[in-house]
Amino acid sequence: MNTFQLKPAMSAIARLFRRLGQLNGTPREIALGCALGILIGMTPFWGLQIALTLAITSLLRWNRLSAVIGANITNVFTAALIYPVNYWVGVRLVGFSEGTRWPSRLDIPAMEGLITQSPHILVDLTAGGLILGIPLAIGGYFLTLKGVRIYRRYFSSSAGAP
Repeated sequence: MNTFQLKPAMSAIARLFRRLGQLNGTPREIALGCALGILIGMTPFWGLQIALTLAITSLLRWNRLSAVIGANITNVFTAALIYPVNYWVGVRLVGFSEGTRWPSRLDIPAMEGLITQSPHILVDLTAGGLILGIPLAIGGYFLTLKGVRIYRRYFSSSAGAP
């Protein structure tokens, strides 16, 4: 990656930590919310992820907004990369669907077969997402905790930011 490509990525990361640092709550609550969001974001329940993070973080009194930010680890740009890897890991470690293959012809019987196998595929996809999500959530917790603390230490000593 050359410096031209690195600058937008670093700018986006800096904006993310600035937004996380400005959230209400302790650094620990913000980091826990973000970690939970990352874990839930790795599951295939795209449409329910935000509702799940909001419900769980409300019960645990963690930061809800940081959880929503973490849950957006899967989005229209990353889902095509994340879900196949989750499925591959799930099949290798759980193997409930035994590596379902896309049919060579898309006729009615082939589509019925895929629909019949979809609960098995969902189990492997969920298992793979949780298996990969746990270390990502742990890393996200520590990275967010450190980032929020650094942001607050830096800005609390200058210009009166939170």
